[in-house]
Amino acid sequence: MSWSSQRKITFISILALIIVASFLVIFFVFFYKRETCSDGIQNQKEEGIDCGGPCSNLCVKHNNPVILWTRWSKVSNTETYNLLTYGQNPNTGYGAYDVPYTYEIYDKKNLLIYSGSGVAYIPSLNNFVILNDGIFIGDKVPVRVDFKINYSKIVWQPIGERELGIVAINKNLIDEDSKPKLYVTLENQTINPLKDIESYAILYDENNNAVAFSKTKVDVINKNSREDIVFTWPSKFSVPIVKIEVISEVLEK
Repeated sequence: MSWSSQRKITFISILALIIVASFLVIFFVFFYKRETCSDGIQNQKEEGIDCGGPCSNLCVKHNNPVILWTRWSKVSNTETYNLLTYGQNPNTGYGAYDVPYTYEIYDKKNLLIYSGSGVAYIPSLNNFVILNDGIFIGDKVPVRVDFKINYSKIVWQPIGERELGIVAINKNLIDEDSKPKLYVTLENQTINPLKDIESYAILYDENNNAVAFSKTKVDVINKNSREDIVFTWPSKFSVPIVKIEVISEVLEK
């Protein structure tokens, strides 16, 4: 083989290597997806889908949270409603963040008048609530709500039972006939500060129906400390209130 032919072959080989390398780089950049603990695939020596092995999420046998009821409350003198869903998580020590859900609101003719979606936090071994507020449905009147959690998308995590350490030690409802206010004192009975706390007040009538609810937020309650919070409503209640429930959720991850 002549020197010129060898040079030509060498040049072609180098060019081919450059083309192949460029293709591999382009393929890696645009098509390769790094294995992670949130890709929905059992890989990288995981014990289950996105759990176990290198992932912080543990593979545990769990029970789905239970939705007990969904109620709505009309915002005074408006055409908007607040929607409250009340559920229970039976799993000890395990909760979940960013759990997707959907809801549909129907009128008395069983016609769909509103639909929505969102994500929720589910604390471990505790009652929880999901509030959707400011839902505008015009002059329609809600009669039924279909609320669904996407159970297949729940990623359980070891959260602990920190919500059980927040106790409402005082509840005082005033001005029920005008603009009601509920004053509550929360106490952190744990040995750690708790941050990013959302608290919900649920007011019940004599038939144990939830007739009003409200939400407020606290940035932090230090260990063995108390925090005063207040819930308000713009107008008087339609029925007497006989029971008050306060549920707090610690959203800090």
